[in-house]
Amino acid sequence: MMTENIKQSLEPQISANTKIMVIGSMPGEESLRRQQYYGHPQNNFWKFVAATFPEIELKLPYEKRLSLLLKRGIGLWDVLQSCYRQGSLDSAIKNMEINDFTLLSAKAPQVCKLLFNGKKAYETFIKSKNVDWAEQNKIELVLMPSTSPANASQTREWKLNLWRQELQNL
Repeated sequence: MMTENIKQSLEPQISANTKIMVIGSMPGEESLRRQQYYGHPQNNFWKFVAATFPEIELKLPYEKRLSLLLKRGIGLWDVLQSCYRQGSLDSAIKNMEINDFTLLSAKAPQVCKLLFNGKKAYETFIKSKNVDWAEQNKIELVLMPSTSPANASQTREWKLNLWRQELQNL
């Protein structure tokens, strides 16, 4: 196994007032290179956020967008701490190491909902011991359509409407 294909997740982006966490599987190559959640310009996540919250403009630097998102009570993280993957596709993920979500209870005690950005993130979380933590803490688990450009199974408008509805539903 080539070590350059071992991927490490980004740090969780949370604050004490975080109520909703958007949970991905593992950032893609471009996001890891930039050290930014949803850093690939073709990913729709930040476009959906900007369409939902007008003050979070796409032209703003990443750190400012992230800060404004956190002020809205929305944090970002991934199910996986590390994995082996060639390229950026979830289907290429192997040898997964899962993040420990119990730390959210201490760092963001108001979290009440996890929005999973795609099936891989959701299914991996459901199969992990984290699902017990979620049940014990009455955390709502919501499978969302992936914002990845590789997900072309639904229209952009349909996905935007779902994301807008859930992001605004604090």
